[in-house]
Amino acid sequence: MGAVGRQVRPTGLGRTVLMDEAYEALLALILDEGLDPGTPLRIDTIAKDWGVSPTPLREALAKLENTGLVQRVPHRGYTVAPLLDDSGFRELMAARLLIEPYSARQACERDAAGTARVLAEHHREMTEAAEQRETDDFRAYMKADSAFHAAIAEAAGNRFLSAAIDPLGAHIQRFRRFTGGRINDTEEALAEHAAILRAFEARDAQACEAAMRAHLDGVAHRSFGPAGTDPA
Repeated sequence: MGAVGRQVRPTGLGRTVLMDEAYEALLALILDEGLDPGTPLRIDTIAKDWGVSPTPLREALAKLENTGLVQRVPHRGYTVAPLLDDSGFRELMAARLLIEPYSARQACERDAAGTARVLAEHHREMTEAAEQRETDDFRAYMKADSAFHAAIAEAAGNRFLSAAIDPLGAHIQRFRRFTGGRINDTEEALAEHAAILRAFEARDAQACEAAMRAHLDGVAHRSFGPAGTDPA
């Protein structure tokens, strides 16, 4: 795919768009439109095509560079970064295994009941989206999945760990959608998320940590286990 053009203009952006809005619009563009690695993300062009100021776009692209989803190339500006390869995905899962079980324990200790209410809503959204997978192309499912994990990270009360989850989840979405595989583990993933939810409802911090670890181990096994060809 060539440079970003009018055909992918997001809805709901006005001239006074803020950096956070620009960030979300660009992130959705990369994840939902499947822009090829190396696709130019020219600030002036996007600003003109979207009818917004260049400043928040520039700030948003700098933030996206920190996630590794875009890269700044000398004399070319920002481009879409390459997809993770299998080795990169393994490293990403190792990082999640370090961060998320701990975050689940902390979130349960801080506010088990409140977190459980939020997780129940995201699990419902995941379930409904999985039932519509033939028409939804998994965008709603992935969004709810990411929101489930982000809610736990936020509830843990550590802003640095919470900030780390956002790019990790984005990389996983992109890897799963655009490496040629199909997401065919919704039954297993929903069951694993349900186990995490039950642990929060029981206010059992140790069980929350264990359930999150089991879920991430399950994702890794389904990615690189004996079948090993279909991401997650």
